[in-house]
Amino acid sequence: MRSYTPQDAAGLNMKTILFALLLGASFLVFESRAPAATPVVSSPTLSIITPRGVQRGGEHTLKFTGARLNDAEEIFLYDSGVEVTGIEAIDANNINVSIKVAPDCRLGEHVAQVRTKTGISDYRSFYVGALKDVTEKESNNTIETAEKIEQNVTINGVVTNEDVDYFLVSATKDQRLSVEIEAVRLGAMFDPFIAVLNKDRFEIAVSDDTPQFKQDGFVSVKIPEDGDYLVMVRETSYGGNPNCRYRLHVGNFPRPAVAYPAGGPAGGKMEIKLLGDPLGEITKQIDVPQTEAFRKGYFYEDESGISPSAVGFRIASVPNYLEVEPNNDFENLAAIEMPHAFNGIIQAAGDQDFFKFTAKAGQAFHVQCFARRIGSGLDPVINIFAADKKHIVGDDDTRRPDCYIRFQAPADGEYFLRVRDHLNRGDPGFVYRVEFNPIAPSLVFMIPRVDRYSQQRQTISVPRGNRFATLINARRADFGGPLELLNEGLPPGIKMVAQPMPPQLSLMPVVFEAEETAELGGSLVDLKGRHVEAEKNITGGFLNIADFALGVPNNTRYFGCQVNQLGMAVTEKVPFKLEIVQPNSPIVRNGSKVLNVVAHRDEGFDGQIRVQFPFRPPGVGTTYQVVIPKDKSEVDYPLNANGNAQLGKWPVYAIGWGNNNGASWVSTQLAELEIAQPFVTFQIPKTKCVQGESPKITCKLTHAASFEGEATAEMLGIPPNITIPPLTFNKETQELVFDVQTTDKSPVGNHKGLFCRVTITHNGEPVVSTAGRSQLQITKPKPPKKPAVATKPAVKKTEAIAPPQPDNSPEQNK
Repeated sequence: MRSYTPQDAAGLNMKTILFALLLGASFLVFESRAPAATPVVSSPTLSIITPRGVQRGGEHTLKFTGARLNDAEEIFLYDSGVEVTGIEAIDANNINVSIKVAPDCRLGEHVAQVRTKTGISDYRSFYVGALKDVTEKESNNTIETAEKIEQNVTINGVVTNEDVDYFLVSATKDQRLSVEIEAVRLGAMFDPFIAVLNKDRFEIAVSDDTPQFKQDGFVSVKIPEDGDYLVMVRETSYGGNPNCRYRLHVGNFPRPAVAYPAGGPAGGKMEIKLLGDPLGEITKQIDVPQTEAFRKGYFYEDESGISPSAVGFRIASVPNYLEVEPNNDFENLAAIEMPHAFNGIIQAAGDQDFFKFTAKAGQAFHVQCFARRIGSGLDPVINIFAADKKHIVGDDDTRRPDCYIRFQAPADGEYFLRVRDHLNRGDPGFVYRVEFNPIAPSLVFMIPRVDRYSQQRQTISVPRGNRFATLINARRADFGGPLELLNEGLPPGIKMVAQPMPPQLSLMPVVFEAEETAELGGSLVDLKGRHVEAEKNITGGFLNIADFALGVPNNTRYFGCQVNQLGMAVTEKVPFKLEIVQPNSPIVRNGSKVLNVVAHRDEGFDGQIRVQFPFRPPGVGTTYQVVIPKDKSEVDYPLNANGNAQLGKWPVYAIGWGNNNGASWVSTQLAELEIAQPFVTFQIPKTKCVQGESPKITCKLTHAASFEGEATAEMLGIPPNITIPPLTFNKETQELVFDVQTTDKSPVGNHKGLFCRVTITHNGEPVVSTAGRSQLQITKPKPPKKPAVATKPAVKKTEAIAPPQPDNSPEQNK
């Protein structure tokens, strides 16, 4: 990293500037802005660097446009080859930055940030090219008014609404004429269209989107006859606006599309073929470097010049294997021992390439197909087959549109790999590369975004004598275990306070502290971490990803940038500090607690301070933000723990901002919050009663830990028109009986929200928890019995008595 520190700087102050505008009906508007709930930070913002590119081997002045750049002290650069020689304030919105670019500076995108006395800006980029830079001259909007240009220049232009720019260039027969545009790569949502027209105004080459550069295009043609040719630039749907800047490279330089093979092992010599140049295939012997010098690809150069952009090329640890035709089926293939990288070309429609490899049972590989990511137009599909040709696994678009498979050999033996195009297309430039890399642990550290559209709080700015905290996210792959950050390479006067990250978490809170006497300054830091067990030899570095151009649908990322260092600085003192009063008692499962946050204000600073609680131990929840009111010096931050909150002692912090000519952010120290089991739990039976009755609720107590003094038990969730007085108990109590009083107005029904809240004093602080839950069922009284109704007595029916009959017996007759 190179930087410059001037003696004087003048000032800027403005609202956040629009960073990128999307075009027409095809795109949404994208602004570099914070969401409504988030204030504009007092740290500087950087919206754009103009001109968008410069020629290497010269001295140039770049204008950095943003907000709060008036006290700029240093420019952070993420790559070598560019030296800052001066910083000068222009007005409230801009500073001029003088640079010197080395003749051998790496071509392409370079990233810069501004460090001021109050913080570090977003990072933005500018480009370094090999050709002479010229500025578009209007009016060149018709063929008749086309601007005459030389070959081998880079034109810096703008396409406004319905604008079409024409350039006139002379070329000779059989000469190569190459045209490449950088547009969306400059950070605005600009979808360009370019064309080369002959003297009769017929298009002889056009380009809209390309596999290599997405919305940005290029053409390279062999000139059919001597004469003048037109180069046309417009927005693909005839849109445009003042933010649609472009850099148009025009000349006879080589512009191959892809390299074959598109990668190789570091540290060796290899032969590559460069495909797609109109003068024919180019064969080149190259030395593959040990470093990441090719991380942007390979720049080809000949006597005519050098490609403005690189062709895709990967540096890998595995050796290459190149396809041997014919290999369109399973037959007659040489068996290759893993690991290797298979390289080939799907040359014609219907082509499919097969490779045979051997693997041992249990061997596991990351199998990645690189096609679109190395500039090929292939939409690859890969499949792996067993020796008996039965399909095992396949993939299409996991890497959108490239492929990825995690493959573990089920048995010792031979296997087949097949590569084809998704639509069975083919082309001489459909290069691919399938890498079988052994699965090994990997680790990356990042700072999570707090704003979708900016890099707010993704750098570390620590005020003198104060603290600033952040969350560090760890992305583990293929390993587990606790992690620790290495406290190395920090700027003078800054100390990092962090505890190891537990194996079950991917976030850790980290606090940075600056000494009271620390000098203003900063640097880009190679933030690194590792597995706590150093002998495992698992380490990782920092990564930050920014979105520069977003569009439809759903703010899709069209172009962005990533860096591998963390900006860190000591900044000017701010008029307040924050502190968490270290709690002396735990928060228990199914419990709640308040953390007392104290503001130490300098005399004269009485504004409100908004406080947030970013790191929450597993199972602990809270509100988004609380406010320390104006003229107050403290606030209670409410926390609650669910029944599965993870037991243990956890590091926590609070971060807050106050208005200090913009929002100044500081944090508390790293405090400790213990999560424990409840001291006591209740078994509370379901209770039933009739309106107006006074039932009793008998609770059985289970003590998990001893406590001193008396505790309070309160029944809550009580329906209206019901009273249940609270009770007290101690560590010896085994049973509590609550008296319930209902009335004739108590609501009828099964009330399921009844719970008992217990408050225990421990080390002078309340420990509050929900000890148990129950139900109260209330019914209406039975209606009174109706009085009996009087009735007449029933008449008893009797049998009729027959009258006596005369006795006609012989005896009677006597």
